[in-house]
Amino acid sequence: MDEQYEDGPEPDGRMFRSFVDGEWIETPATIAGIRDALPEDRRDEFTKTIEDTPARDVALLMLRWATSTRPEIDEATRREHNRVEALTREAGDRVVMGEDPSVVQAELLARMREGT
Repeated sequence: MDEQYEDGPEPDGRMFRSFVDGEWIETPATIAGIRDALPEDRRDEFTKTIEDTPARDVALLMLRWATSTRPEIDEATRREHNRVEALTREAGDRVVMGEDPSVVQAELLARMREGT
């Protein structure tokens, strides 16, 4: 990405930041912060899950739980996944129909980068 975005002060590791629909969205990146951001009825489930997770998986699990506190992040991720999946299916169909795979791949990658 060539454009530079003003994204605030140097991160201190206590927040996750996601770029969604042209803006930065912050979510907590500490166990206590995530627990506090969750609805009360999900906090015990989070605590149990985080306590039972192997250390190597804790960061990814924390990110998943943190993004669940901001539904717009999950929705943007689903939209992007669906877009890429549709482009990939279309490219596969074109190759099956006899188009040059290297041309199809180049166009697919360009469309993925462009967001179309």
